[in-house]
Amino acid sequence: MSKRLGRGLDLFLSEPSEEQLFRSAVELEESGEWLMAFHLYMMVINMSGPHKVKALNNAAAILAEHGFVDKAIEFLKEALSIDPSNEQIKENLKALKEER
Repeated sequence: MSKRLGRGLDLFLSEPSEEQLFRSAVELEESGEWLMAFHLYMMVINMSGPHKVKALNNAAAILAEHGFVDKAIEFLKEALSIDPSNEQIKENLKALKEER
């Protein structure tokens, strides 16, 4: 039987791991499918596992690129509260605050 669910829908109907979701989100983002990537990042964020900080950072980048700078800053602040020594998050947060 062939898959008829469409691109990516099987991922939502299965029970993928946090890592699978994160990897899929990165692949989608790299291929320009930012809306679908954002949705997967949000799923990762809600799982509260080891990829949460990276998902918050990546989701914040998508938000900022599409004009949602205040929401992106919220995501980065949350990421920083989880991992206060993360230099990439600090740099991204500083850049967005300066952009505002």
